[in-house]
Amino acid sequence: MVYLITSIGLSAGIFLLFQLFERWRVDTFPAIVINYGVAAGLGWSLAGGMTTFKSVMHEPWAMVALCMGLLFIYLFQLIARSTQENGVTVTSIAAKLSMVLPVALFLLFDPNDTLNWQKGLAIALAIPAIVLASWKGTEKGRVAKWIVPLVIFFGSGMIDLMFAGFSGPEHMRQVEHRYLFAALPLVTAFLAGVIWWMFQARQKDQWSIPSKQTWFGGIGLGVINFGSLYFLLETYDKTGVDRSAIMPVNNLGVILLSSALSVWLLKESLIRKNYLGLFLGALAIALLLWDAVMG
Repeated sequence: MVYLITSIGLSAGIFLLFQLFERWRVDTFPAIVINYGVAAGLGWSLAGGMTTFKSVMHEPWAMVALCMGLLFIYLFQLIARSTQENGVTVTSIAAKLSMVLPVALFLLFDPNDTLNWQKGLAIALAIPAIVLASWKGTEKGRVAKWIVPLVIFFGSGMIDLMFAGFSGPEHMRQVEHRYLFAALPLVTAFLAGVIWWMFQARQKDQWSIPSKQTWFGGIGLGVINFGSLYFLLETYDKTGVDRSAIMPVNNLGVILLSSALSVWLLKESLIRKNYLGLFLGALAIALLLWDAVMG
């Protein structure tokens, strides 16, 4: 469980870092692009670079990972747009509920993944837990435009499904493959982000070098981002826990930890619905861990 706990901790660190960007006067989009470059470079170097890529470039997972990088940067744009149009609540629910898609697919089609009452109850609790933990009372009366959130929902689910589906030893035959698998979508996202960044600068006719704070924020985010991806892949491969259980534990664990850190370090206030959601999330995690240990 060390790999899973580490992944949850690093993922929660990403949310915490994003919350601090405004205080540190970090320009978010350039920091995101720098983050992709750092994370991709770290994974690419650890994987052995072009030598390893040439040995696996005809593998299905390599091409899928490269293509998914475009979805990474595209979803970022949609999340920013949805936050402006629909509010934080709708957008965060759409992204976090994405785990339902791969979990359902694994339970339906993976012969090694079985549904029992603990897992079924935990997954059932996970949905209201995520909704309630993400709820913000300041956004009442808003009419949501559900097209963009639905695209975020399905797009995030595809990313989760990709990482879970190709993470097994039948695809990741060497440790270098695992590093490369985490790095490839980040490479594409970085290149797409640079192009988009340059296009925006040209449109506004404003060319400027990112500030020191933006560089530091992007580099720190990149290291944490790559680490969270890599340890999640290690979790799928080495814990022996069903993939349909790992995703809810990971998503809910990130929510619980990031919420606790926000309250403790950033003095963020939570309403009663948030606390109820956190309680249901903790109960769901306990059920899934119980299933993993007793099973």
